[in-house]
Amino acid sequence: MRSKKNVETTKLQEGEYLEKEFDNYVEMAKSAVDWTLFCSYQLKPNFSEGVHKILQLPSMQIAYTNMQGGIMFDYVAPEECITFSAMKNISEKACIDQMKLETGMIVVTDDKKIYNFICSAHVELIDVSLRKNADPLLLQKLTRDVDKYYIDNNKALTVLLTNIINEFADASPLDKETSMQIETEITQAMLQILDAQEAQIPHFTKSEKTTLEIKRQLFKHMDHKMTVESLSNDYNISMKSLQNSFKSLFGLKPTQFMRLLKLNLVHHELTQSKPSETTVLKVARKWGFAHMGHFSRHYTELYGENPSVTLRTTISMIDGMNEHCVERKEEML
Repeated sequence: MRSKKNVETTKLQEGEYLEKEFDNYVEMAKSAVDWTLFCSYQLKPNFSEGVHKILQLPSMQIAYTNMQGGIMFDYVAPEECITFSAMKNISEKACIDQMKLETGMIVVTDDKKIYNFICSAHVELIDVSLRKNADPLLLQKLTRDVDKYYIDNNKALTVLLTNIINEFADASPLDKETSMQIETEITQAMLQILDAQEAQIPHFTKSEKTTLEIKRQLFKHMDHKMTVESLSNDYNISMKSLQNSFKSLFGLKPTQFMRLLKLNLVHHELTQSKPSETTVLKVARKWGFAHMGHFSRHYTELYGENPSVTLRTTISMIDGMNEHCVERKEEML
């Protein structure tokens, strides 16, 4: 599972603090420390601008992320950890697999699963990854609630974590006693939440569940035979319901979503090719773009440059899309 990491991340020692601004996917992935990010798809310009603030404690890692948004990628949480994530600000639409994210949620995940994350705009969240040899009571309670969520009433946990990540930014490296005090505060705050409420199971309409399945299919398998109409027929969902569910979950129409995935595949291939090996026309048609004028306009809007410029530019490190990210790539001739 972790072999899919294609960017070497920053390493932190106990008590160390990292604050790193990023303006591209590679720098975002590098500064993610123990998180594994891969198979990224750009959905908007400036999709990965933001900042990471990460504090490494003896048995916890606190990771604050503030990101512009308009991105989709797969990720794996830090190894041998249970993670609970406080959603500080979800400005528009965001999902983790089969969970719609909203401001004020506390989402529980673990390191044994590959998760897919998508957001349409600005997101701000704080992850606490708890090692599986840490506080046994908290671990026991969290383990039973993986892929469920709680509500951060009065933003108590969010405020605590925000204060910690800001207060100790200039104190790195922390001494052992201070680190342990911070861990105790966080543990007690989370236990209070767990004791006060039952974990909630994500809820979706039937159409939204179908749309999530379609998204997974499209994410892994770009097929020239797929259209909104064919997906509607194949999955027994009306065109209107499919349109509404895509907007509700991702803030995009299904036609926009499919076009964006194809644009990303074109961009990836252009960055890995040489003008002597191929042409923009050949690559665009391979991925299903028949009208070059429309293709060029959409491409330039997303990437800020003409596709011919991309083909002439040497990029030493790709932005997260390896060959294994798409299970089957059928040429769209």
